[in-house]
Formats: sequence, structure tokens, C-alpha cells
Amino acid sequence: MNAPSIEKVKAWLTPLLITGFGSVLWSLFTEIRSDIKILLSANAEVQVRISSLERRLDGLENVVYSQRTFALKPEDIEVPKRPTNH
Repeated sequence: MNAPSIEKVKAWLTPLLITGFGSVLWSLFTEIRSDIKILLSANAEVQVRISSLERRLDGLENVVYSQRTFALKPEDIEVPKRPTNH
């Protein structure tokens, strides 16, 4: 091959390679973008579930602690007495 034919091949091959590389990059970027959107929507669903569970847990804690009585003074605590054996 002589020099002019190599220059012609380079002239045709360079834009072809650049276009191919650009299209591959573009498809990768669009795939990454769609994956990120999917992950963000899944994360939003998980956050909604977590906040729902936190509200339910708060409600259960309120029920448990509202029915629990606490002794304020030591004399209010009832100590069971041992039976005496005679």
C-alpha cells in the first residue's frame, strides 16, 4: 500500500471509530441513568416502609408505656412477705 491509500483509510476509519465509541458511551450512560432512576424509586419505597414502621413502633411504645405503672416512692413498692413456718 502506498501513502495516499493509507491516508484514505485513516480518513474513513477515524470518524467511524469515533462514532462507534461515542454511541457505545451514549448507550452506557443511558443505561446507568435508568439504573439510577430504578434504585432511587426503590429507595423511596424503602424509606416509606421505614417511616411507616417507625410510626407503628411509636404507637406500640405509647400503649406499652401508658399501661405501665412506676413507683414514685420506695414505700409504694410492695414486697411480698415470706410465710412463716411454725
